[in-house]
Amino acid sequence: MLLLSAKFEVNIEEAYRYIGCRGIPKGETLNDLQNAAELIEENAKPRVVFKICDIVRDNGISLSDTCLKLEGQAVDALLHDSDKCIIFCATIGSDIDPLLRKWQIKDITFASMLDACASSAVESLCNNIENELSEEYTSQGCYLTDRFSPGYGDLSISIQKNFCAVLDTSRKIGVSVSESGIMIPRKSVTALIGISNKEQKHRVTGCDDCLLQGNCKYRENGVTCYGQII
Repeated sequence: MLLLSAKFEVNIEEAYRYIGCRGIPKGETLNDLQNAAELIEENAKPRVVFKICDIVRDNGISLSDTCLKLEGQAVDALLHDSDKCIIFCATIGSDIDPLLRKWQIKDITFASMLDACASSAVESLCNNIENELSEEYTSQGCYLTDRFSPGYGDLSISIQKNFCAVLDTSRKIGVSVSESGIMIPRKSVTALIGISNKEQKHRVTGCDDCLLQGNCKYRENGVTCYGQII
């Protein structure tokens, strides 16, 4: 049985970019980010749940034995060569939200650093999950597509609730979705990855498929969330 570990680390330079800054943090800023990272690492309780589904193509893409129907050209292209799909939900836990709220009252600047470090933590968690899955399936002679989440491209973020229902996230890892579609705890992610017997072309990280491209705080400051200066 495939088991996934729940490991993460906070990337200080990535968190620095998340607060809209260029270059490498130094001095007091670096010290504050390191303190924020330590707080996130101390309070995080990373957890993950996943499910492997057969892909059914009948007037669109759906996942067997679930209520999930994957609509949109982007996900159709992603899963073009895949017969199976991994869906997962990952979170760094429910203790992070109250920690952020506490610091938003005490020190809004430090709170923004905490938020950025928490975002880096959950991204690291997802990357580690993706790497573990890649190692597992590569050893079986299979190939994985890129990771793809609700809200990417034209895959509606409204599907998030069904993702969590199928994975039973509320009971298994304490993640729910509000009526407005916000994940609780906030630092949680749902995603899918296709499994194929053909080698997959992986996209270059960029802004083209991001729904926030036209209203992005990073791009306004001349940077991107993945580290490139524009």
